[in-house]
Amino acid sequence: MEIGVDIVEIDRIKRACRRKRFLERFFTHQELSGIDKNKMAIFYQRLAGKFAAKEAVAKALGTGFRYFRWREIEILNDHNGKPYAVLSGRAEEILKSGGFEKILVTISHCRDYAIAFAVARGGGQNEGSKPFHHEGAGQEGH
Repeated sequence: MEIGVDIVEIDRIKRACRRKRFLERFFTHQELSGIDKNKMAIFYQRLAGKFAAKEAVAKALGTGFRYFRWREIEILNDHNGKPYAVLSGRAEEILKSGGFEKILVTISHCRDYAIAFAVARGGGQNEGSKPFHHEGAGQEGH
């Protein structure tokens, strides 16, 4: 088991959204379609929560975003609103190579901050081992 946590200022995300390509660089269409854009205050809170959750997942994997892109971690919500992570590409490879079975995430926010916590379940045999090494190491994924 490995853990990760991240906290984000909601105003930082709001300012970043002014940049033309911010949303498409960091979020998938499915992630964005699950957020009500008609209530902008809630939109930015939820977006900041998803951003923090992606960071927390990358930390739980032990690599940060060194080997994969932000969009390879999707933070979606089930029918009850509970967040869950879907990994693809290299992020999914890292999950599997670490012996992890699943990533659990939780998100909370207030007026100014969003925080997320992630747990990578399984992987006991690799706990505390060296981070994942992949061909092309050192290439930034973002």
